[in-house]
Amino acid sequence: MKKKQSVKEIIKWEKRRLAMDSDKMCDWDFAHDKKESPQAYGMAQTYVENFPEMKADGSGLFLFGCPGSGKSYIAAEIVNELTDRGYKCRFTSLLSILNDLSGLAYDNRRNYMNQLCERDLLVLDDLGAELDSGYSNQVLMQIVTLCHRNLTPIIVTTPYHKETLEKEGGNPKRMLALSRLMMHSTAYTVPMPGERRRRELLRKQKIETMLKGNAPADAAPLFGSVPYSDNATETAVSECLPVTAQQNLDFYEKN
Repeated sequence: MKKKQSVKEIIKWEKRRLAMDSDKMCDWDFAHDKKESPQAYGMAQTYVENFPEMKADGSGLFLFGCPGSGKSYIAAEIVNELTDRGYKCRFTSLLSILNDLSGLAYDNRRNYMNQLCERDLLVLDDLGAELDSGYSNQVLMQIVTLCHRNLTPIIVTTPYHKETLEKEGGNPKRMLALSRLMMHSTAYTVPMPGERRRRELLRKQKIETMLKGNAPADAAPLFGSVPYSDNATETAVSECLPVTAQQNLDFYEKN
């Protein structure tokens, strides 16, 4: 039997839904965090506890890491906790923003952008997933400019390192926007927890076994997966991250 929610709990979840792009992300909070990455968990809590100071000078985060490392979860639990504390936050992506803008009349786009960037915190999830075009770069530049003007911190999550995002010889507006984002953000590498990596390897091996069926025993792996090992350790997946993105603030490491 489903537990009946109090009015206070209903209001809390409704506020979270307004802040999130997805209902399931309303459960992505510190209470449900399995703490597979203790340092990342501590960093997120430290950011929340110091948010008044972060908000005062518009200090955000640039979360790097491979898919599945937990970047989006970390950003979501920060948003959910700050929303519970009365801050107005928004968790979205540049791709979602571009889709929203495409359905608005020209006169309404300015209001949309102003409302988006007047929040206490803005999360741009999976930066780099959108089409790299003159328009998308212009919108990104507008977001960064408005948020900087309003001292609205931006948390960015991305599986790409800075050099890939900028794409050598790319659009000047994109490079300028990313440069400003990095200037007002702390770069943090979210490691892939060893246990999660083991589970993913086992899942892929299970699917391979099912799909190969009667294939020869020496057939090449379908997904080119790495053999499973009980000695698998936590990894930051450094091959997809720049050295500069692996630096953390001292107060993150101390907490």
